[in-house]
Amino acid sequence: MAQREITNRTKSQANTVWLFDFLQKYWIIIVGIILCYPLLKKWYEKFTQDAEEKALENAEKDLKIAVSNPVTREIELAKITPRKEVHNIAESLAVWLGTDKQTKEDYWSWFTHPFSNFENEKETINQLLKVKQIETVPLVVRCYYVITRRDLKADLKKYLSNSDLKKVPLFN
Repeated sequence: MAQREITNRTKSQANTVWLFDFLQKYWIIIVGIILCYPLLKKWYEKFTQDAEEKALENAEKDLKIAVSNPVTREIELAKITPRKEVHNIAESLAVWLGTDKQTKEDYWSWFTHPFSNFENEKETINQLLKVKQIETVPLVVRCYYVITRRDLKADLKKYLSNSDLKKVPLFN
C-alpha cells in the first residue's frame, strides 16, 4: 500500500479548503435557495395573509371601482355626509392641489395630466378657510380620500409651505 503524503497546513488554509469543499459539494442547493427565495417568500406571504387584510383590500378595490363612476362617487360621498358643501370643498381641494387626476395607482399621471403637477396655494387656502367647524374637518378628509385615494393632511404638508399651513389652523 502506498502511503499518503501528509502535508502540514496552516489553520487558514485548512478553513479555506473546508469552505471550497463545502461549496463544491452543495453548490446546486445554494444556487437553488438563492433563486427560489423570492418565490417562496411570495407564496408564504400569500398564504399567511389574514382574512381581515383580504377584506380591507377587497373593500379598497370596491371603493376604487365605485368612485370611478360619477354617480357611484356621489353615493359614496353621501354615505360619509349628505352635505354638498363638504363634497364641493373636497373636490375643489383635489383640483387645486392637482391630485384629482393623480392617484396612488396612476404612475403616468404626470404625463397624461400635466396640470396635476401644479397646485394653486391661494385657492387651496380659500377652500380650507371655508371649513369653520372642527367637526367638519374629518368629513372633508374622508371625502377627499374617496375622491383621490390620498390623505389630505399628508398632501397639505407636501404641497403647501409652513407659512400657508399656519393660515389654516384646523388642518394643521
